[in-house]
Amino acid sequence: MVRLSSIFSVCATVALFASTTEAADHFLTVGGGPIAKSSQISLEKNVQYFQRTLARLGLDKHEHLILFGDGDNPQPDLQYEDVDRDAEDVRTLLAEMIGPSNGIRFNYRNFEIDGVGGAAEPEVIEKTLEDLAQRLNKDDRLIFYFTGHGGKGKPETEVRVKKEEKEDDAENKDEEKTDDGKQEDAKEEGDEKKDEKKDEKKDEKKDEKPKKREKPLVDNITHLWNSNKMQVTDWTEKLDELPADMPVIAVMVQCFSGGFGNMIFKGGDPENGLAEHARCGFFSTVPDRVAAGCTPNIEEAEYREYSSYFYEALTGETRTGNSVDKPDYDADGQCSLLEAHAYTVLTADTIDIPTRTSDALLRYYSATEGKDGLLSTHSPIAALLATASPCEREVIEGLSARFELTGADRGKQVDEAIKRLRDEKKKIDDDIRGKRSEQRKSKVEVAKMLQVRWPSLGSAWHPEAARLIAEEGDVVKQAILENDDYVKFKELDAEMEELKEKGEKLNLDIVKLERLKYWLETRALAINLPIMADEKVQKAYAELIELESQQLVTTPPVVAG
Repeated sequence: MVRLSSIFSVCATVALFASTTEAADHFLTVGGGPIAKSSQISLEKNVQYFQRTLARLGLDKHEHLILFGDGDNPQPDLQYEDVDRDAEDVRTLLAEMIGPSNGIRFNYRNFEIDGVGGAAEPEVIEKTLEDLAQRLNKDDRLIFYFTGHGGKGKPETEVRVKKEEKEDDAENKDEEKTDDGKQEDAKEEGDEKKDEKKDEKKDEKKDEKPKKREKPLVDNITHLWNSNKMQVTDWTEKLDELPADMPVIAVMVQCFSGGFGNMIFKGGDPENGLAEHARCGFFSTVPDRVAAGCTPNIEEAEYREYSSYFYEALTGETRTGNSVDKPDYDADGQCSLLEAHAYTVLTADTIDIPTRTSDALLRYYSATEGKDGLLSTHSPIAALLATASPCEREVIEGLSARFELTGADRGKQVDEAIKRLRDEKKKIDDDIRGKRSEQRKSKVEVAKMLQVRWPSLGSAWHPEAARLIAEEGDVVKQAILENDDYVKFKELDAEMEELKEKGEKLNLDIVKLERLKYWLETRALAINLPIMADEKVQKAYAELIELESQQLVTTPPVVAG
């Protein structure tokens, strides 16, 4: 249930700005997880970092509506790691050896964000956007930041096909059980048809039409408080209520966030064509991959996620206050949103492949095969870079230099480098699996020892177990620490941590190469767009690039206070 106080709070905040008619930027932040144990402290700190970013840019006096977690509910809604808890505390040891260990390292509290106007729930979000739609005009801008969790949707065609397959399976279940002969006949007939189709394809290859890309994920999800969710289509429907010619800029850092690139299409669905609204967005990763960042770790210096790099590029300062050089790839004296995105692609040590709305347009309307004269990732690098923007050139040349790739067929070099690193990582992963198997055996032996000596420890809720922990905790603890199998368990743990560090480093390199491949493909798709799409789409692409190239602030940065 949505609390009325949350809605009233939002309305009261909105009312403070209702009388303002002067054109201005307006900020909307939505964040937090669906439940407390999935709402990590890093999400809170992302919002606070965004607030500091706006202050550093002199934008903290602008309207900033924040919807987070459970709003004004005083119940704990945030998870964080308890760094003061001793790793050799008897409860921690028992959880590790006998279980269950879920959540043993975490504590919970209410969020500590100034200026939150309501809960991150669909009804509150919808009401907020409705109020903005009534007040804003074409001279305003809305900057929307989402820091939370996301889910992956499915193409409508896939859902329909699966439903039809399920119905067919139900209808044919009896036939499959009783008529094996018919199945063999059908198989042979199917094989013959496959051969016929192969011959037909050979004959038709000369007249082959451009391949239409598989329909992208249409309805990726944002998970909201109280286990609610809003999909791309839900968000697009509400954003459609805003003035069509008023720019909306989204920065979304949840898993599968790239699916929200579909907000540039009518109803959030590429098959409906491009929307009339001026919208663009920057996303932590592509539509079908999880993103880095959600962590109960309280050490903000260790955060590695899209927001950290994107906002430090805009301000020249990291989230912990260290100075960095602001990217200015076109040498105009300022850092645009697109330059901040490119900086993130170049420097982020994360598992992400960042993407943006223009990437979504290209991957629907353009292609790299199916017609003569189309470029691909394997086209000469000189041809791909001939018309590249400063950002594109910086990313492609920067990532190439990182891995000492200089060949004309840059795509081939990237593929070879990815394969080599994946082979190395597979060996490490195999070693980790072997050690994990050994570790499980050691853990079983420790658990056996404990439950032979203290049978009640088999149940965490047994009253005798509670007494043992309270009155004989030190004895139980020593029995674990001095056990040979436990010593072996910890040795294997250390060995696995060392292997994991090597594997993670390899994985970060693999991801950077995947980013390079993605940008090579993007260049090819952009060059091919005039061949594949009409003038209307080409114009929309140019306008989208212009939107993505905006400055967050057009005046020199001002440090608040």
